[in-house]
Amino acid sequence: MTTSPTMQILLVSDDAQLLLLLSELLTAHGYEVASTCAAGTYARRPTADWDAAIVDTAAPHGAARWLHALEAPARVPTIAIAARNHAAAAKPFWNRVDAVLHEPLDARKVLLIMRGLIAGRRGAAPADRPLTKGPVTLHPLLNAATIEARETSLTDVETRVLRELMLAASTPVSRDRLMRCSLGREWSPDDRCVDTHIKRLRRKLGPDRSGRTPIQTVRGIGYLLLERWHPAS
Repeated sequence: MTTSPTMQILLVSDDAQLLLLLSELLTAHGYEVASTCAAGTYARRPTADWDAAIVDTAAPHGAARWLHALEAPARVPTIAIAARNHAAAAKPFWNRVDAVLHEPLDARKVLLIMRGLIAGRRGAAPADRPLTKGPVTLHPLLNAATIEARETSLTDVETRVLRELMLAASTPVSRDRLMRCSLGREWSPDDRCVDTHIKRLRRKLGPDRSGRTPIQTVRGIGYLLLERWHPAS
């Protein structure tokens, strides 16, 4: 079992087969699933009741109700599933979710992104407070980071990207989430903006004692920051 069984995930879909697939996947990895069709009673309960949600945008009425509710301050981290024939209709809601996955679903991506969202939420701190993970301390108000005794300056975007990586330390963060949090826009496969900022962050953080970067690429998903690593200098 890879996570606490008390973590509750809400599934919003009218597709019985999709609900079954996701329920079996999440349950097998220790999550507790509150499955519901789009017309269910989930909208009557506070969003804070769940650790995360997966919303099928092909369930138009229920998905709209749920995604509208994401404007609440204590909203639950949410993954949207976009079927090819419903992707355009769902686009207006994408700025309210944390990640968008396209069908056919990749089980590994679902799990890794889910863990990253939950880790980020549980490790969340006020955006202006210093944050420390391993040898790195981020100072958001100063746009600076301290790597052991060495300080480096950051841009606004680099600060936001590094904060997301630190909140989910050792857990992958999707390019989509990094794009939304750092630049406030939707990520697309041909957009290399996030990769450019990651390249600059890698240079500023420096390598570990083995000459490797602590910001690792997770193929097909995004990036993760190692929490335990030893700077070269």
